[in-house]
Amino acid sequence: MRLTFLATLLFFFIVVFGQHNNNTPKVRKSSNKQQIDSALVLKFLKTAVSLELNDPAKSLEFAERAKNMAQSIRYDSAEVKALELMGSNYSRLMRLNEAIETGEKVIETATRYGFELDIAFGREIIAVAYAQGGDFDRSSKLYFENLKFYEKLKEKRLLGRTLGNIGADFIEQRNYKKAVEYTNKALEIGLQTENWTLVSDQYNNLAAIYQVGFPDTEKALHYYTLALQVAIQIGDLQQQGINMLNMGRFLGELKQFDSAFIYLNKSLAIFKALNNPIYTGDCYTAMGNCHYLSGDNAEAKRYALLSLEIGNKYEIIQTIYFASGLLHRLSIAVGDSAEAYKYHYIEAKTMDSLKSLQGNNELFKLEFQYNQEKIIKEQKIKQIRNYFILGIIILILMSGMTIVLLFYSRQRIKIKNAILEKDKAESILKFKSKELSINLMALLKKNELISEISQKIALLQDADSESDIKEAARKINSEIKQNSDDRLWHEFSLRFSETNREFYEKLLALFPDLTPSELKLCAYLRLNMSTKEISDLTGQRTETLEKARYRLRKKFSINNSENNLITFLTQI
Repeated sequence: MRLTFLATLLFFFIVVFGQHNNNTPKVRKSSNKQQIDSALVLKFLKTAVSLELNDPAKSLEFAERAKNMAQSIRYDSAEVKALELMGSNYSRLMRLNEAIETGEKVIETATRYGFELDIAFGREIIAVAYAQGGDFDRSSKLYFENLKFYEKLKEKRLLGRTLGNIGADFIEQRNYKKAVEYTNKALEIGLQTENWTLVSDQYNNLAAIYQVGFPDTEKALHYYTLALQVAIQIGDLQQQGINMLNMGRFLGELKQFDSAFIYLNKSLAIFKALNNPIYTGDCYTAMGNCHYLSGDNAEAKRYALLSLEIGNKYEIIQTIYFASGLLHRLSIAVGDSAEAYKYHYIEAKTMDSLKSLQGNNELFKLEFQYNQEKIIKEQKIKQIRNYFILGIIILILMSGMTIVLLFYSRQRIKIKNAILEKDKAESILKFKSKELSINLMALLKKNELISEISQKIALLQDADSESDIKEAARKINSEIKQNSDDRLWHEFSLRFSETNREFYEKLLALFPDLTPSELKLCAYLRLNMSTKEISDLTGQRTETLEKARYRLRKKFSINNSENNLITFLTQI
């Protein structure tokens, strides 16, 4: 039942994704050979799907070939679908550990390529394997995980299938109340979406629930009939055969032999056409048992022998057991003790084999659960180790980033300080250059004045009288004073303005009532000249200059003796 779901879904995927699939990329190809190879991959996949129900071993072989070729040409979507088919076939062959490993590969590969729906399908493969191994807790957990995912995506078809799987889990656990609840939900979605395969499966499940769980003959027959009608409608021969076999058995138990034989004969014809020996043997056993109940021992024996022959040929222990049991009862009924003993021996022998097989299955379940717990434990340890390593890497990266940021910050501070130092040095150098220029200019002017005075003194030697000497001395004195007060100041002011263009503008903006003589004194003081130096340069008395400085301090509101007038002016 679960595997029919998987096969149906895979067939749908194989048909659709070969034409158009929004969830998967196209083949990364350009050459003709790659196109041919991709077509061959699709052919392998379709062959695998067609063989899955009747020959899972052969289907697995084709799926594996498709996977290997898809990997070689980097056909991502085909690789995932091939893995899904492999997982489904492993479950059919009861190779459950391999099914789970393959389901995990599906999840890993689909995650790498970003195929969300295929991730969910990988979980379903694992869930089916868990259910077959009797671990319904884990299978249900995965089904419910898919349930939330499909609800989020509003994928009704997939949601219905998952609800059906959960219902089937509850049937296996004989929790028929829950089984009915989830089966009805799945059936409702199947009808809404016209997913007739899902509908047929849910009708069949409901029939089994009302046949065994809540014995209700009328409801069981009703749902078996509906399941068969839908299977016929969608052309699913195997499902038709299974439904007819179930109907025939059930009607035989109800002693409605005519109807029972009709269904059993149709079922037998279907399984012969499908070349399915297991279900063919089941049909022969059911036919024999129905004839036995109707009192036709000869026909009952004939069908029982046919069933036993198939069981021996294909080594189907369960078929041998039921066939030999029926032959044992028939032999007793006709009083053939030798035959009765013979078939009783075969029945007992196969019963021991079945018990041994059942014991092996129980042992397998225990071993299976132990291995899965071990795998989960190893995965948790690996995950913790990965988290630890990741934490160390993050810590190292954060430490490295902190060191880099600190280093970068220090370098920025150093660069900023260096720029400030450079600007300061350049400012001092510029100021010194200006000061040197002014001093040099003053020196040149003094030398020029001395030269002129020397020339005029030399002319005094040729004077005719004392009055002429006095007149010449008076002129020299007047020229010296004129040079000191006007000419020299004119030259000084011109040079000073060139090197200190903004000084007068800012000073007059702050103190517009400054006199020309005060502006001169401010200029000398800005050059860091002392009172004596200014006196020597201008010829003014030091007492006069001190009084002028005092008046400037008052105008500038410099009342604190610690504040320096020169410092104040240099900051303007």
